[in-house]
Amino acid sequence: MSGEENHFRLPVSGRVVCVRPLCGTEDLLLAESSIGDLGLAIRLADNLTRDIEGVVLDWGGLAVTDLDAFVVFLRQMLIGDRIQADVKCGAPECGQRFDLNFGLHQFLAHHAPSPPTRVCRGWLLQPGQEPGWYQLAPASAEAESLSERVSFRLPTPNDQLAVRGEPNAEDELARRCLQPAWVPARLRHRAEAVMEAMAPCLACELQAVCPECGLATPIYFEPRHFCLRELRDRAASVYADVDLLARRYHWSEDQILALPRTRRAAYVGLARSAESN
Repeated sequence: MSGEENHFRLPVSGRVVCVRPLCGTEDLLLAESSIGDLGLAIRLADNLTRDIEGVVLDWGGLAVTDLDAFVVFLRQMLIGDRIQADVKCGAPECGQRFDLNFGLHQFLAHHAPSPPTRVCRGWLLQPGQEPGWYQLAPASAEAESLSERVSFRLPTPNDQLAVRGEPNAEDELARRCLQPAWVPARLRHRAEAVMEAMAPCLACELQAVCPECGLATPIYFEPRHFCLRELRDRAASVYADVDLLARRYHWSEDQILALPRTRRAAYVGLARSAESN
């Protein structure tokens, strides 16, 4: 990778990834993709990253939180840290429009994985027999029954893709990530609480407080969708850029798409300046 690469530590796995600058090929992928947000996020991560030692990562097999955090980091890298959204107050007698403004760095810090001990009181969390699996069992000596134990692994993007469109997707996801597959509700809820502590879901409700009346309006924020939508909007100029540079410099589409986005923008600026003179 080039010296322009950026480094980012994945919050769940702890692996450090090197992220190269976007080229026109990624802009084209963003502009034309019809594979949905999850598939697009995986494709972008596959294209743009290696770990610190140059090893290709299996993004589909990492925790979902790691993939979503990468998408947030990509947005920070290309657009900036601040999120600004126009919000309408939910009070019928108010209806004031105001800005919701927050930083993604702070957002990621707030959703950082935490030690599962806070939801594991009275329980032991140990590595499972298979890689990536954990076993949760009561800590008391008298509760040694196998029926009181549950094994789990963290859900991955591959799991989400596999259950997409299923009528009972949540139960199917639990079946894939829990052993035994159909555990009592009490054990399932305990395991899911530990999983959420180890790999927090980034999609959440934010409270937008109206400066006019003080009402807190809940706003659902899904960072993967929000950030990819912004990146798609920025990538839409790739067609006009290719057209302009091909006419100006007689480069092929492949040559133009191979340029890093910042360098392509510099050439586009020069070409537009020349056309206006």
